[in-house]
Amino acid sequence: MKKVKPANYWTKEKCEEVSLKCETRTEFSKKYPRAYQICLKNGWKDFFIHMHKRKFTLKWTKDKCKEEALKYDNRSEYSKSSGSSFQSACKNGWLEEICSHMKIKLIKKSFWTFENCKKNSLKYESRMSFHDKSRNAFDIASKNGWLDEICSHMKTLNDKKRCIYAYEFNDNCVYVGLTYNLNNRNNQHNNTKKSQVNKHANKTKLTPTLKQLTEYIDINDAKIKEGEYVKKYKNDGWVILNGAKTGSIGSNIVFWTKEKCQDVALKCKTRSEFYKKYSGASKSSLVNGWINEICSHMNEIYKPRGYWNNYNNCLEEAKKQETSTKFRKNSSGAFSSSLKNGWKYEIWEIMNWNKQKK
Repeated sequence: MKKVKPANYWTKEKCEEVSLKCETRTEFSKKYPRAYQICLKNGWKDFFIHMHKRKFTLKWTKDKCKEEALKYDNRSEYSKSSGSSFQSACKNGWLEEICSHMKIKLIKKSFWTFENCKKNSLKYESRMSFHDKSRNAFDIASKNGWLDEICSHMKTLNDKKRCIYAYEFNDNCVYVGLTYNLNNRNNQHNNTKKSQVNKHANKTKLTPTLKQLTEYIDINDAKIKEGEYVKKYKNDGWVILNGAKTGSIGSNIVFWTKEKCQDVALKCKTRSEFYKKYSGASKSSLVNGWINEICSHMNEIYKPRGYWNNYNNCLEEAKKQETSTKFRKNSSGAFSSSLKNGWKYEIWEIMNWNKQKK
């Protein structure tokens, strides 16, 4: 068991005494860590004068780096598999020469061209389903201003109208409701555990038949009609599954109008803050194509999903930074992607080269 030294044990004389027993700072810091810390704290650097600097042996000579580089077909593979060799080649300016045999990795063009986005959008009846089920295509279309054109076939939902529907079961049970969007409501009933339709279907193992009983009509008329259909089903001997009284206008996804989205967006300085605090407003803004307009006052430029997976985008961002530390601090997305994809040393080498030219 080590003896614990008193608090004031390491005087200047004691520190000088033990420092003379060590040949290097590394040895001093390992053998007498407390004494070493006190020397640094008090500025007693004279005790280090006699110590030798640690000598480094160059493991990766130019010939060894060249031999190592010949094992790989491209720079990304080289940097991932042999980072220390790649870094040494970067620092010493050998990279271009020893990588001359490698193939230049071409950056793939985005799959989501205008034609592919348009073709994909035809699968969906509304912008909301397009946004939820094909986010990459939606983001690219939104960024390039194609949404209005490729979504022209989609239904425009009217928040002032409802249709009446019914789920009929073979055991003579029925659920009657009203909705502004029958397709969305059907998905909710089928996938929500609290839904009376879902509960009864799971309990009886029966599959109901969905019937649209009216066209989309005025909300006030729809309230009356819903009550009339419930009364009619009762008179015909059906068991009503509705848990709540009729007359409710149903869920309304158009709560976040453009004006409301704009009001809350003005409270935020960045899109990230907007997305975190007001997810409903941000989603509605994206779906309806208002996002760029209502976020124009914010202090950041929107980057679509997958933007930093492009080598050229990361490189351009890195060129704006003076050091790798500032690169990491000011653009964490580009920095992280560079590490993940093995572009780190290659991008840093270009950063240093540009800095030397200046």
